[in-house]
Amino acid sequence: MLSRAAERVYWTGRYLERAENTARIVQQYSQLLLDLPDEVGVGWDELVTIFGAASEFPGAGEVSEEVAVLRFLVSDPNSGCSLVRSIRMARDNMRNTRDLLPQESWESVNELDQFARRALVSTVDDEDRFEVLSECIARCLQVDGILVGTMSHGAPYQFLRLGQSLERADMTSRVLDVATAYVRRDPDLIDRFGSVLGTNALKSVSGFQMYRQYCQPQIEGERVVEFLVRDTLFPRAIASCVNRARFACSRLPGGEAPLDCLDRIVEHLGQDPEDDLTAADVSAIMDRIQQWLGQVHEAVVHTWFTPDADQ
Repeated sequence: MLSRAAERVYWTGRYLERAENTARIVQQYSQLLLDLPDEVGVGWDELVTIFGAASEFPGAGEVSEEVAVLRFLVSDPNSGCSLVRSIRMARDNMRNTRDLLPQESWESVNELDQFARRALVSTVDDEDRFEVLSECIARCLQVDGILVGTMSHGAPYQFLRLGQSLERADMTSRVLDVATAYVRRDPDLIDRFGSVLGTNALKSVSGFQMYRQYCQPQIEGERVVEFLVRDTLFPRAIASCVNRARFACSRLPGGEAPLDCLDRIVEHLGQDPEDDLTAADVSAIMDRIQQWLGQVHEAVVHTWFTPDADQ
């Protein structure tokens, strides 16, 4: 398998997962703003920060902050983190590797791209925002289902899953950042609105029902963090994503360096959590996890996509 083909398949997995989770986060953050009173001071600018794109955000200008942020994160094709761009990049990478991926997946992602370009431009100001974002999520899941159910689990599939798992772990950490962003500014909010923030975080990864099976009946901040970070059975928890990435690396030749990085993450996640975690503690943990995942990505690139860079 050529390194450039492996890289495109890897990025197909990342961009498909990024598109789905961007839609999830924007959708649930919109719901969060409806659930919390104005006194909490929740603003749209925090969402840009969560995506790590504050330096790229052009600002509101002559439109409202809500419209400016939604355009930047949803419909702007020139924004590096927008939903419409992630879908387009997934399509472009898949188009160049159609011989490695099921034909049905290419047809579905092409239809998703057409739908996104048509529907996302108007959904920024539209009352149908939730429905359009839900449709994007459903179509991403459809593509994923086709890939899981009809693709041989050889090297291309493992690169796809590796990219997907790293992106999903990163996005789950950002979901938890959303939940803690405003509590960091006012710790008293956790007593009044902690269950709302925790429920929002769980629903943004479709984990509310699974959490209730894991920990009934209360929605408690520390248990939500424990579940989304350390649970190995829920597929969107960070530990579960890391384990899937480890399995993918183990099935690929020469994957020792990425595996070492992933093993270090597993070791850190396996340590006993601190008692009485504050929102600032959770945010710091998420930052470290994102840094560790970045190291894994660098190891993946160096191992398989630019192996001769130092020669």
